[in-house]
Amino acid sequence: MTRRSLFGIFFLAMASAIGSFSLGATSAIASEKAYFVDILYLKEGKTPEDAKAYFDKVLPIIAKHGLLRAAPGFVITKKMSGDIDPNLVNVWSVSDQENTFSNIFADPAYLENVPLRDTTFDMSRSHMFMLKATE
Repeated sequence: MTRRSLFGIFFLAMASAIGSFSLGATSAIASEKAYFVDILYLKEGKTPEDAKAYFDKVLPIIAKHGLLRAAPGFVITKKMSGDIDPNLVNVWSVSDQENTFSNIFADPAYLENVPLRDTTFDMSRSHMFMLKATE
């Protein structure tokens, strides 16, 4: 996997997310708000519908801790360049870079869903990044 291919996926995901914001929300991007992008591979035999079933279960749990969708989840429909072939991309807003994920991973309700996550997604091949707007 090359840096160039990851940057290409970042660009597509962020351009889509930013394009979905209204002008008022776009100005919020320049704040100290953080974003999280996950680039996910599905395990063999799993489908985007399986991923949706997982996210439907965990969205209310992770939202309590400040992880909210910044855009709808994306299914990758065409590879434009690069040497990776993930299946899904999600863009999230993060209320607290320091504590959101530690709070999620300490929540028993979330932990109950980790086996479903691990049977749905190939976590060892997936990529996750915390982002902060530069302007």
